[in-house]
Amino acid sequence: MASYAFLVFAASLVVVYAGGFTTTIGAGMVFLDWPLSNGSLNPPGWVSDEGMLAEHSHRLTGMVTGLLTIGLVIGMYLFESRAWLRRLSYICLGLVVAQGLLGGMRVLLDSTPLANIHGVFAQLYVCSLAAVVVGTSGWWRELPVDLPAKEGASWTFERRLGVALTLLIVAQLVVGSIMRHQGAGMAIPYFPHSTSSGAWLPAAWNWGVIVHFLHRVGALLITGAFVFWSWRVWTSKTATTAMKRMTFLATFFLILQILLGANIIWSIRQPFETTMHVLNGVLFLCSVWSVVFAYFRPLLEGSERSAARVPNKDGVNDNSSVAQGA
Repeated sequence: MASYAFLVFAASLVVVYAGGFTTTIGAGMVFLDWPLSNGSLNPPGWVSDEGMLAEHSHRLTGMVTGLLTIGLVIGMYLFESRAWLRRLSYICLGLVVAQGLLGGMRVLLDSTPLANIHGVFAQLYVCSLAAVVVGTSGWWRELPVDLPAKEGASWTFERRLGVALTLLIVAQLVVGSIMRHQGAGMAIPYFPHSTSSGAWLPAAWNWGVIVHFLHRVGALLITGAFVFWSWRVWTSKTATTAMKRMTFLATFFLILQILLGANIIWSIRQPFETTMHVLNGVLFLCSVWSVVFAYFRPLLEGSERSAARVPNKDGVNDNSSVAQGA
């Protein structure tokens, strides 16, 4: 199931890019109906018009991803023995259904707030798929389950710190979504300073400037928190090689995210740079969350393994069969 789960995850990234590009060029309301587009699954002229192509492609890729998620749930039900992982696939299905309905309501009601919520649910859906990919991967089996007290305390601290970092990144993506849908992406048209004279604070404040400036401050907070957390992971004696490599990948995504954000300002919000900033933000979130989720294995499977231990003929607990099935 690992390869199929990764396929669904990759498909979800295509949907994120398509949705981000649609918002970037302002084509979210190019069709006023839903679930059809101008009353058709194949609206005339959609391949030759940029706005129609962006929005209809977004709808089609979203539908394909939804069908793939149904396949994921069926596969998990048939072939996955771990109940928590099956339940996680059900959450993925619930999120993608909610995502589709929110997208439809956003169009039918022409609602910008629903567009923001639609964007947030996309991130939650992709993160849930990332967790399924991690749970079905080979390196999940290499993660420790039972840790000594000292290492367990360190593991718990890094997990909690990672959860806080993940929530901070989600908050940053929410602010970014609000900024995009409110047209505040160029509210501060200078970078890294906020004015042409080189001041760090904007010369004048309004709603758009506030949201934009909060997004920049959030980037600084996330960078600081990530540096500390990633240092903890890299120097940890219990974190696996795969976890450290994924943290290194997250570092790459963070650096790229900062460069893309700067280039949005310098290029005056070109569609490709702007959309890649959205997609890369989700990749950064998922790479961090993948490592954080790995820290949850003792909680998810430790109790199951303990309960499954049975004494052998010598009176010693034998859980080799559990280890093979974990």
